Amino acid sequence: MSRGRAEAPERVLRGPVLWTGLTLLTLFALGPFVWVFLASLKTRADLYATPLRYLPAQLTVANYVDAWTSRLTPFSRFFANSLWVSSVTMVVTTSVSILAGYALSRFRFAGRNALLLIFLATQMFPAVLLIAPLLSQWYALGLIDTYQALIYSNLSFTVPFTVWMLVGYFDAIPRDLEESALIDGCGRFGALCRIVLPLAAPGIAATAIFAFVTSWSELLFAITFTTQTEMRTLSAGLLFMVGQYEIQWGQLSAGVMISTVPVAVLFTYLQRHLIRGLSAGALKG
Repeated sequence: MSRGRAEAPERVLRGPVLWTGLTLLTLFALGPFVWVFLASLKTRADLYATPLRYLPAQLTVANYVDAWTSRLTPFSRFFANSLWVSSVTMVVTTSVSILAGYALSRFRFAGRNALLLIFLATQMFPAVLLIAPLLSQWYALGLIDTYQALIYSNLSFTVPFTVWMLVGYFDAIPRDLEESALIDGCGRFGALCRIVLPLAAPGIAATAIFAFVTSWSELLFAITFTTQTEMRTLSAGLLFMVGQYEIQWGQLSAGVMISTVPVAVLFTYLQRHLIRGLSAGALKG
């Protein structure tokens, strides 16, 4: 009886109290997104109504249409620029990180540990410190208002961290699997593609997501290395909806909601591959 009485408060804390706390935290985190989503569906009268209306009296998608087709703020061009820059950054980051991470994990050479510390140390400095040297370098190379300047700048932050992260994934994979493949006549690159990569699929998926999201949400490089409106990325282009005398809240909210679509699609797609990679690793292990 005493044991049952002692377990009763624990069950209460693990049950209703725990789920109530998690629900409140979830609602607190989703609150801003729900607010922006509702604002994107409001008419101008609802946005500037007094007193404030939390729910739209009339649903409308006019804000999405106006944001996408506006001539003053070429949102579709901003979207295409961000999609191109983020996609290239993701592909290059993932490719370089796989090769560099595998080399640092499997080979021992002078300066290996120092190189890993340098990769990690690059994440301790804010991006603003690199603005001056990068800006003078892109001016000298004639890369201002080009995709290359944005991609190279993003790579300077995504590659060091993802290499350091993938080294940990590769270290966790037993070398006996690769040695067995090498004995069977498989080359080093073949062992990497056929043995290591399927087992490291979760880490590779995380690397791709990190590189894409970092590049997609980057603002400082976008407003510094681009001066032409048609070269701005989405994060910088949204600033055009913030005028001197008025903020276009409806179009701005619609643009924010549209900007979340590629990230959500990428995460959904890579999450499936992440689970598949875990299953393949369990079978091959």
